[in-house]
This record gives sequence, C-alpha cells and structure tokens, in this order.
Amino acid sequence: MTKESLVRAPRPKKKRILVVEDRDDERDLLSLVLGEYDVAAATDYHEGLRMARRQYFDLYVLDDRMLGGTSVELCLSIREFDPNTPIILYSRQDPSGDRSEALKEALSVGAQAYFAKPMEVQEILGTVTKLLFVSAQRLQEARRAEFVAIREELAIRYSDHSRAAAMAAERRQRAVRKLLRLRAKNAFENAGGARGDFARLWPATYLDAALDWECAKRERSD
Repeated sequence: MTKESLVRAPRPKKKRILVVEDRDDERDLLSLVLGEYDVAAATDYHEGLRMARRQYFDLYVLDDRMLGGTSVELCLSIREFDPNTPIILYSRQDPSGDRSEALKEALSVGAQAYFAKPMEVQEILGTVTKLLFVSAQRLQEARRAEFVAIREELAIRYSDHSRAAAMAAERRQRAVRKLLRLRAKNAFENAGGARGDFARLWPATYLDAALDWECAKRERSD
C-alpha cells in the first residue's frame, strides 16, 4: 500500500448541495438548474442549520432572507463547524445597489461567492462548477495530510502498547479510533478538505493507513 494508491479517486458520486430558500418557486428553480447534483432543500434558517449539522454537503446555496435569520447569519453559523465547504449567498439586488459591496460582505463572513436575483442560469452553473472544482483540487493534499496524521498517531499509540494492553481491548479500539478520526478530521480540514469528502472517505482511509503502518512495522522487525 502506497501513498499514491491511497489518494486514488473513489468511485464518483453525485455532489450534494443544500439549498436554503423560503420561496417555493425559486427553490424549485434552483433544484431544476442544479439537477445534475443531489440537491436537498430547507425552507428556513433553523431547518437549514439543522440539516447542515446532521448531514454532509459539498456546497451550500443560501438565500438572503428567510424565516428565523439571514444568509449571513446562517453562513456564520455553518462556519463554526464546517470551515471549508463552499458557500454561495444570493439575494434580490436593489437596482441602485452596488453588487461589489454585496460580494465583499459575502466574502467577509466566509462565503466563496455571491450572485443577485433574478437568477442567471449560466452564472449559477458556472459558479457551482468552479467552486466544486476547487474543492476537488484541495482534496488530494487534504488526504495526504490526513494520512500522515493517522500514521503519526498510530505510531504513538502502538509504541505504548505494553502499558495499554491492560485496558479492555474493545474499549481501547473505540477510544483509539475516535481519537484517530478526530486528528485525521482536523488535519483534513486544516488542509482545505470539505466535511462531506472526509465523511465519505474516512473508513477506507483509516484501514489503508493502518495496514500501511503495520506492513512497515513488520519490515523493520525483519
């Protein structure tokens, strides 16, 4: 098992997008425009935040005004637990308004893009495609960082194996895996990886890194 084999692309799955929009017609339009993706929809701030916390998405599209809050508030809340997944804000633009100011505000709260209503289909598709492409580019480096973090943590844990052997095996396994997952997740996200990618790839990454570490240990003992 090599690092190169670790970062092989997994079987493609549809990217998941969460749309938070309180108007039925505009929500339906976005779902239609983004039909090539797996689109989930929420109608207000609290439902959107709950879905973002409980599920994994590759991109968020947030309407400016919704029941319970605004897109800026929801973006800030999402960024508390999901620092890297792309977020698009959009709103109805005042004809006399300055779009550059709206974009500046969106970027200042952690979003990656902004567009104004009425929606331009090509603009939406182009923005979504671009942001998902950037996320995919960051994925490989994030997985390498995750791999290194797992290897290092395994080395630390197994070097203290004799002392830890007194612990119940099942309890030890749960604790080690929980810690490995936390450290790997931090390394993955710090390197720019998205939560959804980590959730999908974690089980295989853990097994591959553990196997690679075990093989290296046996080679040294030989």
